[in-house]
Amino acid sequence: MKKALKLFVAVVAVSMVGAVAYAAGAKKGMSMAAGDLKWEPMAPGVPVQVSTLWGDRAKGESGVLLKLPSGFDSGMHAHTADYHAVLISGTWTHTEEGQTEAAKELTAGSYVMQPGKKMHNDACKAGADCILFVHQHAKADFIPGKAPAPAK
Repeated sequence: MKKALKLFVAVVAVSMVGAVAYAAGAKKGMSMAAGDLKWEPMAPGVPVQVSTLWGDRAKGESGVLLKLPSGFDSGMHAHTADYHAVLISGTWTHTEEGQTEAAKELTAGSYVMQPGKKMHNDACKAGADCILFVHQHAKADFIPGKAPAPAK
């Protein structure tokens, strides 16, 4: 009987340690109203704004909202890492370098997976800003494409 009691106490103690450890590391839920988002310039002199939902795009994984102003065109560029994006509002065109088919006008709910290191262009059709949700598993960066050679 003493052996069973010791085993029971040991099991309860291990369970309690596990429960406390779980509670200490448990994640807390979060919600944020659209009006409470904090928009900041993506970079000095760039009209694109960013609102960070989680993570730190300068260091690693993040989820952000990007606001491309109406009529904005990013020019060809790339990012080191892949990203996944969903258009929340506006009309967005996303093209990859060498794409032969006409650019599709993407509307709210459209999805793009952009492979890292692949040159592409993002544009927001005039009339309304484009807001995109972007998730990256790695640090975010911007690698500008080469400017076209001047016409002779």
